[in-house]
Amino acid sequence: MPEVATLCSNFYNGLLDLVYPPKCPLCGLLSPEAPCVACQGEMLPLQMPVTHEREGQLAFKAALYEYTGRAGQAVRRLKYARSTALSSFMASTMAVGAERLGLEFDAAVPVPIHWTRWCERGFNQAEILAAGLPSDKQMLTRIRATRPQVGLNREQRTKNLDGAFRASLDCRGRAILLIDDVVTSGQTARECAKALMEAGAKEVGILAFCGDQSPQY
Repeated sequence: MPEVATLCSNFYNGLLDLVYPPKCPLCGLLSPEAPCVACQGEMLPLQMPVTHEREGQLAFKAALYEYTGRAGQAVRRLKYARSTALSSFMASTMAVGAERLGLEFDAAVPVPIHWTRWCERGFNQAEILAAGLPSDKQMLTRIRATRPQVGLNREQRTKNLDGAFRASLDCRGRAILLIDDVVTSGQTARECAKALMEAGAKEVGILAFCGDQSPQY
């Protein structure tokens, strides 16, 4: 019976909590929330969360927190340590952030990773962050594996990502909000926007969990 199954599941989960009390994935202290309230309070909101592009096919870049301290740690824990306990908090924060910033869009599109990277990691962190939004991951695919952008200059970043993305015609006439964990130089977002706009999108912007406080991010 469903009621019995639910009772058994609740009992089992309660027993696990007694044996292995839930801890905050960031500070390691006991906490029923992930991350704990203290770590959430240590995340530093960006003072300039939205910047508009003066040229190119990306309309704007937006980010919620500085890529330092607890917010940056959350991004790294999710991506590299597979700390999916952070998923619910980070996804809901993105959804609330998009509304708070007044971002208007028809579909949220996670910045895709190449299938080889997906096999290594087991998930795309951008898809997790887009879970609380009306998302469509089929609109954009990464068709070419690329080097990490970290450490590359502007020219190298552009060349590295050239032709790496393909957009479907489903984006025609629609305002697209790209979703990612971090936006810094914005070159990845620009290449995504280029593919989407060439496929007929009306407008493309990006919202990330973390960004650089400096205007050029």
